Amino acid sequence: MIYLPLQIIVSLFVLLVVFRLFKKFQDNTLKISEFLGWLMIWLVVLTVFWLPQTTSYLARWFGIGRGVDLAIYSAVLILFYLIFRLYLKLDRQQRQITKIIRHLALTDNEKDNLKD
Repeated sequence: MIYLPLQIIVSLFVLLVVFRLFKKFQDNTLKISEFLGWLMIWLVVLTVFWLPQTTSYLARWFGIGRGVDLAIYSAVLILFYLIFRLYLKLDRQQRQITKIIRHLALTDNEKDNLKD
């Protein structure tokens, strides 16, 4: 089998990532939904590398010509979704930081007024 070295490398990489996922979940860094979502993504990656014909079967089921096209479409959709989630988190953090800075500025201003 020609892909065997690449399959082994990808499998080791996926095992490393899954191990880190379990560690993050045990440390309460990841919510259960995040943990399961990432675990599912990495298990799909592992399945596709060991059984590449599954993408062709699924592509035909979805009415897409080739399995590679389905993999690319899926990857793009997942990446856009993750970028959207990052955008929402970043926006929320910016609003929280702005609120904290305003509070600190008002508190410092009150302290300065009391000194006068």
